[in-house]
Amino acid sequence: MKNYLCNRLFHRLSGTLVIRASTNSSITGLACCSILYPSPRYSGQLHIKELYVSQSARSKGIGKSIMQFIARLALQRECRSLSWNAEKSNSGANSFYQSLGGKVNDDIVSYALHGEGLNKLALYGSAEPCNPGD
Repeated sequence: MKNYLCNRLFHRLSGTLVIRASTNSSITGLACCSILYPSPRYSGQLHIKELYVSQSARSKGIGKSIMQFIARLALQRECRSLSWNAEKSNSGANSFYQSLGGKVNDDIVSYALHGEGLNKLALYGSAEPCNPGD
């Protein structure tokens, strides 16, 4: 775990902001996020990759406090949007995000490659450039 934290999560090139909430010197919540700059037209987008509040600390305002902090950070960094993902099956998280005013974005489909699919694309995918008319 120490190796992962030092060489991945907290590495100077990771681009990950780690935000923690603590109560009485115990960590009760954690968020990992990054600011993305898709194009000058869209300015910045702060994207939350993970938000976790310990089971014993849920429903005590910690998640909301973390989200408010991140929203303020987004505005300070002149981001035009704040985004995050939630599993459809996690009704508690979805209810929480909706209570904050979060809206489901039906315009975007989230894709992912894992394991063999990622290996297949990396090793056997075409490296040739596409023609604009294709």
